[in-house]
Amino acid sequence: MLDRKKELQRIIYEAEVQSGYANISVEEIYQRVNKYLNWPELDDIAEDITNGLKKSEVYEPYLSDEAITIIKNAENKSLPVYRILEELQNISDAIEKAKSKLIQMIMMPIFTFIATVILADYVLHKIAGTLLATKLVKAPVYLPFLMKFFIPINLFILGIFIFFVVIKPDYTPIVKNIFKELEGVRILNTSRLFYMANISIEDIMLYIQDTTRGKIRRAFEEVPLNLEGFLEALGSVLKLTEIASLESAFYTGKFREALFKLSEKKLQNLGVFVEGVAAIASISAIGLVVIPLIMLIIPYFQLAFELINKVSHFMMNVAG
Repeated sequence: MLDRKKELQRIIYEAEVQSGYANISVEEIYQRVNKYLNWPELDDIAEDITNGLKKSEVYEPYLSDEAITIIKNAENKSLPVYRILEELQNISDAIEKAKSKLIQMIMMPIFTFIATVILADYVLHKIAGTLLATKLVKAPVYLPFLMKFFIPINLFILGIFIFFVVIKPDYTPIVKNIFKELEGVRILNTSRLFYMANISIEDIMLYIQDTTRGKIRRAFEEVPLNLEGFLEALGSVLKLTEIASLESAFYTGKFREALFKLSEKKLQNLGVFVEGVAAIASISAIGLVVIPLIMLIIPYFQLAFELINKVSHFMMNVAG
């Protein structure tokens, strides 16, 4: 169902763009596409538009809030939106691709950690059980506890990792910067598209408040709904040098141009940023997996050294 909705969203974007560039009615495009797909949703969309319903109402079940806001404003001001929707599709695709890769980076160490814990728990019980069964060595006092609670302890550690990386990313130092960068790209490029659709700065800021959370949301809630407040709130997602350049542009009357250039630049550099994060994620994954291995190795070495000492003493006594 989710894939179907995404495909409908893609078809709507492409139909609107092709309709605008080729000067063909969008209903005709839907009808031609649906000869191959035979989806009732496309029939309903084409019929509703033909009957005079507003596109913002027709598309609302399928498009993002950004797209619906742009279309509503365009309808109210009789503005063409196909180029803006084309940009929105490109932006959405780039951000979704980055998020998908970041999710993979998070899921990979989680699955690796779980697999390592299960294997380490098996090895721990096998080694400890075998050595203890010989009664040649005395078990460390914590070994029974560790054998019983090895998996729960590691799952607790994994829960902490998930909490700070997935649930509360904006409160975790490294993850916060990743979250901040993605939100900065989204907010800047959404603002650029809203500017292109002649949407007021007040509406832009209200939309950002509705679609963000945590410290970023509070930053936009605590400032006045004007250009100065918008610039101040952007400090929650931008670097100091980026804020400084926008401030200079604001005082020279070139804020719009500077905002457009910065948003486009950050979108273009998003792939490079994600690749940099991948390197950090690889190191984090190794660090996470090392935890259960250390918990396994410590008692194993203690038992091994104890056994070696026992054998040494036995050999010395035999030799003596």
